[in-house]
Amino acid sequence: MGGSFPKLSYKNLKTLKHALQEYLKREGISENDKKSEQALLLKINDEIKLMRERYRF
Repeated sequence: MGGSFPKLSYKNLKTLKHALQEYLKREGISENDKKSEQALLLKINDEIKLMRERYRF
C-alpha cells in the first residue's frame, strides 16, 4: 500500500478522508459508486495508519 499517495501529507489525507465520508452521504448514490468510494476510503485509512506508525503520530 505504501506509495499510493506519495505526494499527500498526513493532513491532506485526513482532509480527503473527511471529504469522502461526507460525499458518501449524498442522495442518489449508486451501489457501484458507493462500493468504489468505500474501497478508496479503506485505502486512505490504510495509508493514514501507515503514516501514524512510520512517523509515530
